[in-house]
Amino acid sequence: MEKIKQIISNDGRHRLDVELIDSGLYRYVTFDDRYRNDPDFQNPPEWTISDVSGIYETLEATEFDAIAKLAWLRD
Repeated sequence: MEKIKQIISNDGRHRLDVELIDSGLYRYVTFDDRYRNDPDFQNPPEWTISDVSGIYETLEATEFDAIAKLAWLRD
């Protein structure tokens, strides 16, 4: 698996990684910084996986679906 793109939300609380998996297909994984309000976990963010997408044939299809599903990507 190879991470080919990473996007962090404007507020720094969400992250999206687009991955090229071994079969030559794509997926995305989303993360939340769930411990932002805890002073012990401020720097760096403590990323927790929040969702893993299905599998897509193209990078464009992967990004299109992520934008459709994730409101923070549209901000």
